[in-house]
Amino acid sequence: MSKFSDITGSALERAMELAGHAGDSLRHGGSNAADWLKAGAAIGAMKTGGRAVSRVARRNPTATIAVAAVGLGLIGYAVYRKNKRDNAALEAKSQQIAQRRRAQTTVDETSDIGSDA
Repeated sequence: MSKFSDITGSALERAMELAGHAGDSLRHGGSNAADWLKAGAAIGAMKTGGRAVSRVARRNPTATIAVAAVGLGLIGYAVYRKNKRDNAALEAKSQQIAQRRRAQTTVDETSDIGSDA
């Protein structure tokens, strides 16, 4: 006697329907699984890289300090260039506004004289 022979027909149909629904969910959830796989691989690579960097840092502390100093210098230079570029754009904008104001405030000299013309 089969284990399924004791299950009524409607219960067996419902169980088969649920199994089919679960299979469809797994089939359509493949893109989500790929995202999880990529995230897991990225985390694994980050952990492995972190271990390698920590080993190198422990064995060569002076080289680590030198690399950190160069990195800070590059970051500082990038910030300096960005501020310089932003200030130049701000200065150009203020010059444009000043030129517009000068153009608007030019006074017609004949209107100052009055009506004796």
